[in-house]
Amino acid sequence: MKNKVLLLLIGQVAALLFAFPGYAGSWYLRGSLGYEWSCTADFSDRNSLSTSPPALFGYVTGSDGRPIGAYGDFGKFPGFEIAAGRNVLPWLRADLSLCYRPDMDYRGHANFAGVPGQQPVRSEAHSLGLLGNVFLELAPLLNMSSSRLRPYVGGGLGITCNRLDRMIYEFPGLTNHKVSITPAGEKNDFTFMLTAGTGIVLSDRVILDIAYRYTDLGQMRTDQGNMYMNNLPQGIVIGETRTDLRCHGISLGIRYSF
Repeated sequence: MKNKVLLLLIGQVAALLFAFPGYAGSWYLRGSLGYEWSCTADFSDRNSLSTSPPALFGYVTGSDGRPIGAYGDFGKFPGFEIAAGRNVLPWLRADLSLCYRPDMDYRGHANFAGVPGQQPVRSEAHSLGLLGNVFLELAPLLNMSSSRLRPYVGGGLGITCNRLDRMIYEFPGLTNHKVSITPAGEKNDFTFMLTAGTGIVLSDRVILDIAYRYTDLGQMRTDQGNMYMNNLPQGIVIGETRTDLRCHGISLGIRYSF
């Protein structure tokens, strides 16, 4: 149901591209390269009280006084975006964009009770999203038609596919149990984006885009399944873990009108 609603919303943005036939707004292609950084991303159980299969962390206090979990973030990573859209009105444009975020490196630590020393946690991830975006162009509203600057604010809504590799938990302070490896996971989820930036007119057809954006990418998760342990090679079945993934970033791109 969630994906159907999101596809409907994206479809409404697509319909906006063909609205206002009386205004001969130009079409455009847009491409950008972003530099983004993750907000805090702490993993917990989907159901901390589950016993079949058992929860990985459970509903107890860890060695540092917080609930047991994995505490960290996905670091800094690039973002690539391509889009096609239309200047619907002098002060309004809309587009559909495809966004790819590779090379997300999760680094953190766990806090299992009774484990001495550090408990490093690591994994890798990537995200692919489809968004419908709407931008409010401020220059026509602020009488800036003579300026080369084209400031704007905007937002987007869509669907993202988040892929998380296996998560590796290390316990260098233990004698026998040195490592646990949970299953990889994939989740399709809701995503939304807020942005503010400015275009810089380079020619009649080309605009340089510089923007800040905040993006909520939904959830990353590990699937329910077999967790490998070095002291128990056959492993044990554990439940799903998950975290919210949000990021900030700056982007630089080109908008070409035709």
